[in-house]
Amino acid sequence: MPEPENVERLYLQVLRCQTGDPAAFAELHRQFSSRTLRYLRGILGDAMADDVQQEVWLTVFRRISEVVNPAGFRTWLYRVTRHRAIDAVRRERRRSELLEGDAGDVDMDAIPAGRPGPGSDLDPAVMEPLLARLTPVHREVLVLRFREDMSYGEIAIVMGCSVGTVRSRLHHAKERMRELLKRSES
Repeated sequence: MPEPENVERLYLQVLRCQTGDPAAFAELHRQFSSRTLRYLRGILGDAMADDVQQEVWLTVFRRISEVVNPAGFRTWLYRVTRHRAIDAVRRERRRSELLEGDAGDVDMDAIPAGRPGPGSDLDPAVMEPLLARLTPVHREVLVLRFREDMSYGEIAIVMGCSVGTVRSRLHHAKERMRELLKRSES
């Protein structure tokens, strides 16, 4: 959770962006672009993340005036990022269907795995295949909680669900990771 003085500074930056201050937008981009890219890589993988990152920041630039509560910019940003990622997966699915000519065999939940977050005490070579075996929803909730250090309330806003649903998804994601880790060690 950001400290109060950081929230106030962010609040002022967003207000300045809403008035058209390019330096304030550049500062927001500097502060948050590496975070949104890390989030995108966590749920989409490296191949799609860079392109989607550009879409995210174009959307932010165009729609920052819609932010009603500047102190809630961070959750608004992650929600925009999530929506752009979903759009990219849908576009990729349609493209694949057109190229393959067989829409019936497309896995509607397929999103490539990302990397484990910083501070993970497990080897990334062990974690990455395990993350790939999680559902996209479980992978996303783990990324938001442990890599992006979001509260349950912030995750609920980003994912568009209740705090109880976030808790449940996080619990099941961690249980599934434990099962997969145990199997990989056997």
